Amino acid sequence: MSEEACRPPPGSTYLCIGQDLFSVSEYVNSQYNYSLHAEIISPTTNSSKDNDGDDFIDNKQQLSISSFVPSAFMVYTDLQTLRGLWAATDYGSGIQYADGLLDQFPSAPVAVAGTDDNYSTTPTSAGLQIGMWLNGTQGCTSICNGEMDIHIGRLIAYLEQSNASKIFLRLGYEFDNPDFGYSDHPELYILAFRKIVTDCRRGLSAKARARVMFVWHSWGAPMASKTLTLDSFYPGDRYVDWIGVSIFQQVFPWSPRWGGKMSDVENVLTFAQSHNKPTMIAESTPFGGIELKQASKAAKETNDISDPWERWYGKVLDIIDKYDVSMWCYINCDWEAQPQWNQVGFGETRLSSNKEVMTNWYDKIISGKTNRTFLNLGTLDNCGKGTTIVAEVEEDWFTSDHVVSFILVPFIVASGAFFIPYFMLGGLGRRGRSTKRERKGLLAGINEGTKLVKT
Repeated sequence: MSEEACRPPPGSTYLCIGQDLFSVSEYVNSQYNYSLHAEIISPTTNSSKDNDGDDFIDNKQQLSISSFVPSAFMVYTDLQTLRGLWAATDYGSGIQYADGLLDQFPSAPVAVAGTDDNYSTTPTSAGLQIGMWLNGTQGCTSICNGEMDIHIGRLIAYLEQSNASKIFLRLGYEFDNPDFGYSDHPELYILAFRKIVTDCRRGLSAKARARVMFVWHSWGAPMASKTLTLDSFYPGDRYVDWIGVSIFQQVFPWSPRWGGKMSDVENVLTFAQSHNKPTMIAESTPFGGIELKQASKAAKETNDISDPWERWYGKVLDIIDKYDVSMWCYINCDWEAQPQWNQVGFGETRLSSNKEVMTNWYDKIISGKTNRTFLNLGTLDNCGKGTTIVAEVEEDWFTSDHVVSFILVPFIVASGAFFIPYFMLGGLGRRGRSTKRERKGLLAGINEGTKLVKT
């Protein structure tokens, strides 16, 4: 990838939504539904006269559903199995299916600035933001010894053939999380990161290589030892295209020290600026839920902000503006409904679950009533520069392809997820080793009386 690594223009931020197929689908459809209701209440489109002389709204002037598809989708896999890329899997946290997400929503026609009024448009697809688990020091040792070369080859094959407009690959995400297993030998993480990047760049065609960016993602909270710093884990500017950070409870004044403070987040973003790297909020959601229903007793007692938007989202937007963050990845999820996360404490974070948050999101993120532009589907093709999503769609928009994408595929996937036993889908695999071990053991302690679970 180029030195700029598809950094959008200043004041612009790619929007990315995760982290499972149905949560992403719910986000897009709920945003579209909200926009239609807003149009009915306060129409802004041009009205016309019907045959009886009555006013009616020309629906062709309204935004299509593709106008609400984010620039990228967030998914997860692991280097050992690569499940969730070509085919659907469920680690107990919803369907992971990268190709399914790319196929589920229609491509948006993109007009490049400077073309004539007829818009010479070409279809585009969304990007992918892939969290790849490397299995701590043990996995990094295998990678460095060449034992994972076949798996790296399969990864290269996927990156080569993917229809994603851009792919952001988070290698060994949250490497500095003490519970993830990289902290004892950070030098092995560095070597493993470098090897994967080098092998991919050598194995990919020039066209594919230009679409793939490698993300170094910190968890933005205290490390396992005071002797460790971000430099202890940094693979080097040659190997890192983007730098990411997580934001969960750090914005809350009641966040425990081990759970991180905003100073930890800003430390990562400042580090990225010093290395001239574009930044992303790689994982984010208000821990405890939008309405704090799953928050700890201490959190509820110390909370003095009744506005759920200002309590978390407003603070995240302040950070985005302060550091001109280039991508915001939000996890739109009913965590309590997923076996992997039930009673862990994340709660309900679907935007549509709270009217006040939904209204603010539509006004500030979708409608652009701020000084920052949030970029959706199609903008990654030209790295956010001089592109316009064309709102009008074909008259035959709801075609047989849509029946397959919106009805048959979700039905088949959901049926498989219901009838196939959980362990057959890999519930004892990657997420059993990583996700439950990763965040459950560390964050469950925020809720008093919750025992840490060892896996």
